[in-house]
Amino acid sequence: MALIRKVVEINVSDNDVDMSDDEQSRIEPIETESTEVLTERLLVACRAAGIGVWDCDLVSRRMNYSGLAKEIFGFPPDGEVTLEMVQSVIHPNDLADTQAASQRVLDPEVRAEENYTYRIQRFDTGEIRWIRAHGIAAFRKVGGKVEAVRYTGSMQDVTERELEQQLAAQSETHLRLAIDAAGMAIWDLDLETGEVSHSPELNRILGFPAEVKPTAAEFRARYAVGERERMEAEGAAAQARGDTMIQSRVRYDIPGRGEITCVLRASLALDEKAARRRVIGVLFDITEQARAEERLRTLNREVVHRLKNVASLAGVFAKQTWSRDEAMDIYLGRLRALTLSADLMFGASQERLTLHVLVERTLDAFRSAGENPFEIQGDDIELEEKEANGIALVLHELATNAMKHGSLSTPEGRVQITKVWEDGTFRLDWIEKNGPPVVPPSRRGFGSVLLQRDALGPPHTVDLDFLPKGLHAVIRLRRT
Repeated sequence: MALIRKVVEINVSDNDVDMSDDEQSRIEPIETESTEVLTERLLVACRAAGIGVWDCDLVSRRMNYSGLAKEIFGFPPDGEVTLEMVQSVIHPNDLADTQAASQRVLDPEVRAEENYTYRIQRFDTGEIRWIRAHGIAAFRKVGGKVEAVRYTGSMQDVTERELEQQLAAQSETHLRLAIDAAGMAIWDLDLETGEVSHSPELNRILGFPAEVKPTAAEFRARYAVGERERMEAEGAAAQARGDTMIQSRVRYDIPGRGEITCVLRASLALDEKAARRRVIGVLFDITEQARAEERLRTLNREVVHRLKNVASLAGVFAKQTWSRDEAMDIYLGRLRALTLSADLMFGASQERLTLHVLVERTLDAFRSAGENPFEIQGDDIELEEKEANGIALVLHELATNAMKHGSLSTPEGRVQITKVWEDGTFRLDWIEKNGPPVVPPSRRGFGSVLLQRDALGPPHTVDLDFLPKGLHAVIRLRRT
């Protein structure tokens, strides 16, 4: 209570009153009823706010700490606090800055009233805590010279807040380093005003000087031909779906640099407090990647073209070497199946080859005008090169046998093809229906070997079940 009364009196008394030598040795508060009431209220308010109060008589060098102030510093609750004790708990790395802040407060020419933050090592446990302090000084004229005679202030333990701020700053630094390392630019568009929060990296990518602030219209003006309309259509489609995210490749025409390709990622956000609609996103240059992909597509087309030429020559050589018979037709069909799978895998399409596309295209040769004997249903997966070649050969072999001996040899015959995941394995079933009665082969010919061993090979399998009502083949793709 006495400490709080001292704080009250310092703030309500005259700071520039001459004092006798006896008065300099002690500064006692004037106890009044109004001071007592104010003191009580301040004590409750400070405790509720987590604020500790301290007071230092600079003449006697006596320190007074409130109970909460002692708790914060880890001082004994009933013991006396000395100036040496206070200085001993201030972190060595912060001691000089703390002393400098105190000197500015105590300097009669400055009389600073500033907040300052520093670390302490608690007196009882040595634990490091962050303290935010505020001090004021009382001055008196002593022998014609103004001097600080009392130093009073408050303190708060702000460790949690300080650590959160440090973590946020560290996260922001890491994010900035990651963005800089990736060559990405962050942008923020206010849809109400059209204002863009630009950055030097954004300007660099889109060919603007680093110091200028281009408008949204100026950014859009650098779209390559047709890109603005496409992007507006994509944005409208996303909005219609209720999507708040959009990602797209965008081509820009940069003066003096030509065309570049960027990846744009945007997120639609609404500032609820300001009721403003904003779009926030990142942009990064993938021109070299896009060019490499185009070179790869060109190379793939060249490989497919050469493969077709080799397959064509192989067919020509076979026709000139052997007479045209059933075996020759089977050979040429297998050659076409291989060529088709390669064309699908490395053709002009930018998408990965799926099983459904391969099945449809491979069986096209076995459909007649207006007739489709195949019922295809089930799941779908992307295929690797070796899988595509093997499945194309298996399907061609099954369809050829069905045309000669199975369900496709009769007008009513049908083949049901189902595709499904089963215990970590992708299973394709070939089920022949409405064909002639099936008789298991008496010997294992080249076709059976091709189907069950050579076309796909381990870990994949092809099992054949020659049921009387129709062949049932099961192809299992096992991904390792």
